[in-house]
Amino acid sequence: MSLNQLKQYVSASEKDEKSSSGSRATAAFKMLENVDLMIERYVSEKQTEPGAILLDVFGLLQGFFVAIDALYDLAIGLTQYKYHVNVNSNDTLHELKFIRNDIVGHPTHRTYEDGGTGFSILSMDRFSKEGISYNTYIYEKNKFNIVTKDVLFAPLISAYKIEKDKILSEIYTYLQREETKTDIPEKIYALFETVNDDVLEEIKISFVKEYKLNESSSNRFLWRLKLVETLIHWEVTDPDLKEFILYMSKVQAAKLYEIAMDLENRKYQDLFFSTPPMLASFYKFIRKNERIAYPLLQNLNDIKHPYFQRDLVALMALNPSREAMKLLRLLKDTKDGDKVYLIGSTMKAYRPKR
Repeated sequence: MSLNQLKQYVSASEKDEKSSSGSRATAAFKMLENVDLMIERYVSEKQTEPGAILLDVFGLLQGFFVAIDALYDLAIGLTQYKYHVNVNSNDTLHELKFIRNDIVGHPTHRTYEDGGTGFSILSMDRFSKEGISYNTYIYEKNKFNIVTKDVLFAPLISAYKIEKDKILSEIYTYLQREETKTDIPEKIYALFETVNDDVLEEIKISFVKEYKLNESSSNRFLWRLKLVETLIHWEVTDPDLKEFILYMSKVQAAKLYEIAMDLENRKYQDLFFSTPPMLASFYKFIRKNERIAYPLLQNLNDIKHPYFQRDLVALMALNPSREAMKLLRLLKDTKDGDKVYLIGSTMKAYRPKR
């Protein structure tokens, strides 16, 4: 979809001088135009001189990073919410932030939560506009490791264009929609109460039809529905873990309820659910070791994060209680990315002392 199809909505949003939404949407719109120009030039103009290639590669990586922020800000500026944007669900783009940080962000000095440091060095003998390779040298306590990363730019460019078009199309469709009241929030409340597969399927059909979405949509509502489906079919025998999985189901259903009510511009009260004892014990463990433990929570919802495993091991070394260790072992033994997100984001929900 062409970015210009949204121009009328961006221009209209600028007329409300009492709100910052118009300026936000305009800034995002213009930045997306700029990045489109950068990508067009990157693809069309050949370079062989190393300095020129470096300039183009750095510009492309930073341009992607800024463009992804712009997609979120365009959605918020035009719709108030970021529900139409979920870039992290795209595996190729999800990895982009790590590549950008290694090469453009902090290549000469990365400091990790466990006290380690890292340095990234480009391999100039494997360097072109088609792709790059680099080594990250990681120094930890009594350990040294070298991680090699190869990056091809064509898949990154393609993934960005496809994701951008999907997002713009969904925003455009939403803006054309007349505001109506549906029974989707009420169905979600039933899901919250019952955690039932049939109710979930009803909600999915209704939402896709109401908001005219296609099967490839990365909409956050559909993504969270998929998370609830994962939880419904997640089988464990341990009573504590069963209770924890049910709790996570309630959390996700409550988030779905919030999204549905927001999209219909309806007021609502937060849905209530109590914290299970095992999770409460985990939070108590974090509180006891907060200075060290709290920073280690930040990457636990992303199995692909370079520091996921390291931070998890560091937490397990802090002498957790039996219940806290059970939760950490569940995370350690889980290999599915969605399940890791669910466990890790629940751990991250811990609120530090003021």
